[in-house]
Amino acid sequence: MNFIDSNILAYAFYENKFQENCRNIIRKGGLINTLILIEAFNIIELQTSRDIAQKAIRGLLKSNVQIIPVDINIIFEALKRSSHHQHLKFLDLVHYATAQLHQCDAILSYDRDFEGLDILRKEH
Repeated sequence: MNFIDSNILAYAFYENKFQENCRNIIRKGGLINTLILIEAFNIIELQTSRDIAQKAIRGLLKSNVQIIPVDINIIFEALKRSSHHQHLKFLDLVHYATAQLHQCDAILSYDRDFEGLDILRKEH
């Protein structure tokens, strides 16, 4: 299973060079957490409008993407990793911990901050 970063989700909902690739990733499915939905909403709204962002997130809720709630266990696991991965923002540590806890094979992202982890980063 692949963990899908917010930039992949967001790029699927407005015109850019990655749009079709990102749409295909969503069609195939993968894993995200609830923070990814919030980040994607903010990106889509910034690039387009609130209406488009709302429709996009509603569509994702009905898609093949599995959504994991961020709970105290994930936060704790992110905190445990924070001293070893100081280059990652805390939000990215939460995503990384989610991916690890759910045995993801890769993190699909255009964010190079996920480089050098024990989970492969792919741009697809």
